[in-house]
Amino acid sequence: MRTWRTRKVGLSTAVLAAGAVLAGCSSGNGGTAKEAQPSLVPSPTASTAQVADTALGKALDKLAFQGAGSSGKNSGACLGSAVRKAGVSEKALAYIIKADSDDMGTVIGGLSKVSEDDAALLASRSLREAFDGCVSEAVLPNSGSPKAQSYTPPEAAAKPVVGTPNPTPAYPVRANQPVSSSIELTKGLVSMFSSYARDESQKKTYAAAGQCLATSVYKAGFSQETLHFLAGGAPLGTGSIVDHVPNDKDKAIWQSPRFTQELVDCTANATPTPQSEP
Repeated sequence: MRTWRTRKVGLSTAVLAAGAVLAGCSSGNGGTAKEAQPSLVPSPTASTAQVADTALGKALDKLAFQGAGSSGKNSGACLGSAVRKAGVSEKALAYIIKADSDDMGTVIGGLSKVSEDDAALLASRSLREAFDGCVSEAVLPNSGSPKAQSYTPPEAAAKPVVGTPNPTPAYPVRANQPVSSSIELTKGLVSMFSSYARDESQKKTYAAAGQCLATSVYKAGFSQETLHFLAGGAPLGTGSIVDHVPNDKDKAIWQSPRFTQELVDCTANATPTPQSEP
């Protein structure tokens, strides 16, 4: 599962240009020898006609959920509204649809070659936060209802296991770079929770619940120190996750009935994607 951070894309022209270089590492269709041309995403067109909301919503849903798609009926409309309000041009929106990609870094890198302004908007923190809001509505079960009153023990959450934990991060995280989006937490949380899974079926459940878990964690009020720890996705595998949470305030948040219930609801409502047998 990719996260927004897997292709680190900043707002500066230099970084956006670097993304464009990284995106163009394929050499075409294997015909006559030519200089390598970017082929991961299509070349932007000059069309300025207004794109269809349905097609835009579908493309953005794939992009925001890294190809997994969402079960929310209105997530595409929400994402489409967010990019239009941000001021992304119709030409850029048409490019996003044509790209049909699940990799935000690749799309931003390709888009920057013709419109650095649109690429910067797509990479901006404000738009990421707007996307997070749409993701929250789509993946958090019964997000508007109080959870503390219906608290039950976290049977579906990762349980303490006896043994020696592995605290080595699965993914590199820069301590001086704040976690500013729930999407940056998804991959790490799936890794950490999956290390406690009893079997492959439960691993698939955690993978399907990843966006929901990440949204719950991001909105819970944890410190950046704890968010960095969780984004790293250390495959602890034994003991309890809360034992490794860096400070007492964050430990209290993690153990609160409301937060624990949200994690349980995320896994209980997750629907793993069926995979066809070879």
